Amino acid sequence: MEGMSKITFISEEFYGDDVTVISFPSLHELFMGDFASLLQWSSPDGKKIFPKLSKLILRNCQNLVSIPSFMSLKHLELHNCNSAILTCMEELSQLTTLVIDGFPELISIPENLLRDKPHLECLKISSCPKLHSLFPEFSGLNSLRSLTIRWCEELQMLPQGFQNLTGLESLEISDCHSLITLSENVIGHLRSLQTLSIENCSSLTSISIGSQHLTSLEYLAIMYCPSLAAFPDNPEHLSALKSLAIISCPLIEFLPDGIKHATALRSLETRSCPRITELPEWLGNFAALRTLAISDCQNLKTLPVAIRRLSKLQHLSIQDCPRLQGRCQQDRGEDWWKISHVPYRYIATTNLD
Repeated sequence: MEGMSKITFISEEFYGDDVTVISFPSLHELFMGDFASLLQWSSPDGKKIFPKLSKLILRNCQNLVSIPSFMSLKHLELHNCNSAILTCMEELSQLTTLVIDGFPELISIPENLLRDKPHLECLKISSCPKLHSLFPEFSGLNSLRSLTIRWCEELQMLPQGFQNLTGLESLEISDCHSLITLSENVIGHLRSLQTLSIENCSSLTSISIGSQHLTSLEYLAIMYCPSLAAFPDNPEHLSALKSLAIISCPLIEFLPDGIKHATALRSLETRSCPRITELPEWLGNFAALRTLAISDCQNLKTLPVAIRRLSKLQHLSIQDCPRLQGRCQQDRGEDWWKISHVPYRYIATTNLD
């Protein structure tokens, strides 16, 4: 249903007068959009409605403050809706996916929103520009596997309760421009975490992931963080790490020594990090490395001899690194002998001017 902008109430008449008849007995998915005047959506007493509804998407229902308790609902998306609607979610105990998107006046997440949600696996919170705090506790969310937080510009920190999310496998944070730090006591206990992506957090100055608990982490991406002056400290226990990307972090000067223990690494990308002048010799420890991409590192002067030891390296890309350009020329560059064994090479032409 879409575009019914003048409807103000969905009341008992909507379902019919016969209480013995089940309303919409076979409906599994429902989308409602652009109900600009809808204030209330009620359910009749003693009548079963939408008994099989498993997926509900509400979009642009800015005045709707309540919805019925759909006991079978597993997937709920709320886009550009009234913040008050978040207070009537307690009885949705079967939820596996919850999306909260476009709540411009939301300041904090109601504490009871995630109460009694033992099956919740995926939670996405986005475009809540005034949101400055998440729920203090995450206890009881033992099934949560994926958490995404985007475009929450006032969010300054993650709560201590994060350490209770021991089953979390994916954490993505982007466009949270007031976020200053990610401390080890917040994310360091996520022992099931496999993917960590931090993107476009302009005030972020430090990330601490040097914890022995992050032994499952396979993918780490830190992108567009202009205030981040140092890479995560002492990440010696990232033994499962397979992919590492550091992109547009202009204050980063070098890769930390702790990364040398990530011997399972298969892909390494460094882009737009102008302060990096050299790559460490322990790069040769990455015996499983298959892809190495370096771009827009204007001051990178030379490649380490250790690249010669990367026998499984299949793809090497060097772009917009003017100081390396001549050194990597086939058969005559000073660094050519270091990379000649790589089957697939792409060395982009860049002018010094």
